[in-house]
Amino acid sequence: METKDNVNNSKTNFFKTKGIIFLIIFLILISSAFVFLILRPKNQSSQEHHSELKTTTDYSIEKVVCYSSAYGINKEETQARWDLNLSQYTDIAIYLNSQPNISTIYIDNISYSNTEGNTYHLINLPIEDFGKTPTNNIDILPTERIDFSTSSPITLRYLNQNFKENCVITDIENPLVFDGNLLKRGKVILSSLKNTVSFTIHLTNTSGQEFSYPLEIPIPLENKETGKTIYSGNYMEENFLTNAYFYILGNYTNR
Repeated sequence: METKDNVNNSKTNFFKTKGIIFLIIFLILISSAFVFLILRPKNQSSQEHHSELKTTTDYSIEKVVCYSSAYGINKEETQARWDLNLSQYTDIAIYLNSQPNISTIYIDNISYSNTEGNTYHLINLPIEDFGKTPTNNIDILPTERIDFSTSSPITLRYLNQNFKENCVITDIENPLVFDGNLLKRGKVILSSLKNTVSFTIHLTNTSGQEFSYPLEIPIPLENKETGKTIYSGNYMEENFLTNAYFYILGNYTNR
């Protein structure tokens, strides 16, 4: 027979257990909120910041054209094999819809979604070199800012330099073509080259007013719907942007 003391003890234990459960749930919620605030992506904070800014129709991005290919530096050539250092590059042309009163253009906040490698570079590219295969490796100094002339398009080269060193190719019966076909012959899986480059474009007009736009560009290597890939030599994409208006920094009167 259950006594009154047993009943009271049971109720006390029940409320203690329930209180502990509530405390654990509360601590989990607090910890989750803390982790979210600490580890949330930087670009999310950037998006929240830009959502508070106004835009102008005077300056916008019309389209982005990307041309992807590859090349190799031949370290050794014998009768039985080639020994190459492989690199992949994507030339980027950003076309602006803008008034002719721009005085400066530059980019900063450069980052890459693929953080596993350290062979990624972003460099200024003269428009006349767009789509031209490099003939050798170049020494690239780390930079936090790239300046451009005020003409459109502005052109960049994303370079994944020497991502595969000492790549031995033994099927030397076929001529060696220094383009995206090297990736196929070097047995490079395209998913391993997947990356997205991010940066902020800054404009200043002749009145000294500043504008900015954060841009993310996935490095295009293939189109699974059409079957076209960089393996055939090169791969090109043209993407038109809508409502890609620059954000206004500071006071500005839209004329």
